[in-house]
Amino acid sequence: MASTLLDKLLLLLILVLSISLHEFGHAAMSTKLGDPTPRLQRRLTLNPTAHFDPVGFLFLVFLVFIGFGFAWGRPVQTNPLYYKEYRQGIVLTAMAGPAMNMCLAMFWVAVAYLLYTTGAPLNSEGHSFVAMWVLANVFLMTFNLLPIPPLDGGHLLQQLSPAFMAPFVRFMQGFGMLILIVLIWSGLLGPIIAGATYILLFMVRGAFGADFASYLFGGGF
Repeated sequence: MASTLLDKLLLLLILVLSISLHEFGHAAMSTKLGDPTPRLQRRLTLNPTAHFDPVGFLFLVFLVFIGFGFAWGRPVQTNPLYYKEYRQGIVLTAMAGPAMNMCLAMFWVAVAYLLYTTGAPLNSEGHSFVAMWVLANVFLMTFNLLPIPPLDGGHLLQQLSPAFMAPFVRFMQGFGMLILIVLIWSGLLGPIIAGATYILLFMVRGAFGADFASYLFGGGF
């Protein structure tokens, strides 16, 4: 997705903004549900510096320029005791981050489709810019929805799983981070994310047509 130095710097910027908006999504949803914690901790902001962990950012730089590893933003602290519906509040707050990434991806698909329908050409830089926004946010959404604690999908697993899955949920809570690290360092996470990502991207192709998919990704999809 990013080959030249300029592409990598652009991807880094897009990921910084996308992760910041992801965390803002959590903060905004929890606040809307009655929790003052994100506002009191100054997380109800679009300022990227409020949402980034220094070590997580260094790992992000490593990920972009080396192409291996994982990164993270500064998790938004919430207090579900403020929610009127405890379980529903946790689910909505967990989903808000990936939903923000989905909205960002859909926004840039819509921008590209508007340009496509008006016959506006996209040069190679334009293709890279739009495709990076779409792919980066599809990746972030897919990754965070994996049912592995401490990811957002792990919270959904905990709250939505039926009672008979309780032993599995407890196992994932205890070993989720270790499982995630093993998946990353073994290389198994890549095919999982790629498979889910391509399903979503083929949905774009099915909805808008192969010509638009080629236009959006510069002939690379």
